[in-house]
Amino acid sequence: MLSVPPNSTFDIKRARELLLLVEQAHHEFDNAESNHQWAWHNDYQDIQISQANSTSKYKVIQRFGFDQYFWSLQRILLEDIDKLMEAIQEEVPFGFVAQKNNEIFVVFRGTMTPAEWITNFQFKPGSKYFLEQEGLGKVHRGFYKIYTRHNIGRDPFSNKGDFPSIREDIENALRKCSPDTQVYVTGHSLGGALATLATLHIKEMKFFNNPPILYAFANPRAGGRIFAQNFNGLECFRIANSEDIVPTVPLASVDLKSENTDNTTAKSLEQAKPTLIPALLPDLDYHHIGEPIYFTLNKGTIADNHIIPIYQEALARYNI
Repeated sequence: MLSVPPNSTFDIKRARELLLLVEQAHHEFDNAESNHQWAWHNDYQDIQISQANSTSKYKVIQRFGFDQYFWSLQRILLEDIDKLMEAIQEEVPFGFVAQKNNEIFVVFRGTMTPAEWITNFQFKPGSKYFLEQEGLGKVHRGFYKIYTRHNIGRDPFSNKGDFPSIREDIENALRKCSPDTQVYVTGHSLGGALATLATLHIKEMKFFNNPPILYAFANPRAGGRIFAQNFNGLECFRIANSEDIVPTVPLASVDLKSENTDNTTAKSLEQAKPTLIPALLPDLDYHHIGEPIYFTLNKGTIADNHIIPIYQEALARYNI
């Protein structure tokens, strides 16, 4: 059973719709992996989503992706140097911007590749502030890299032919829309973290008459205290399974000390700090974003407690 706070504006029908769109983003990744001839970046074919005996059609405005060059380069150097150029250009779909009536949907899938898992564990914040604005604070280095880095073009030694970043693709697509449209941003897991970044980005565009609305599923923490404060007043929902480990990382705090000098737990942690995995102790106090919408479903494994079907099951059980 979902735990929804009293007087919440959480919309269960909207949540179900958005999670189906996230699932569609996963299907598109699978399609791109199985059909390398699919020119997904230039494919504007409508998306059809069925639920509750009805089908909704969404007009695709933009599909966006992320270049897997780090993992690809490493793999090719180990296997076949002749495929170097092909590997450098290995961009995979990460989501899309779509429209239905007067609503816009910015949708992100979750982690699907080894390169993305590597990026997930880059907990330490980057040296730059979010969107290069000090007032927006700092965020997870790996998430920010996926969101803002240009995708390498045909010349790996020049940026002249680089492809747009996810940030640029989203902004360019949204500026073609009417300022009166309502924007919904959503994602699962890593996609939920990227959706969080995108929500603040869209707010800072100052283009739409109404602020974006965020529904993030199973997402890890994405930024620090200052970053989180910029979401005050926004309609944001964080849907999580209490048995899912992903929403618990990165750690909320790295301060191992305690005001209680007799606290033996704090003392033992402080002594163990030099040997703890550095990635687990990022130099940033991470904060969750949005109103918590929790449920408890334990399927017995870390993966099964995190996957989209378990979240769909929880939403299906909720009675309006």
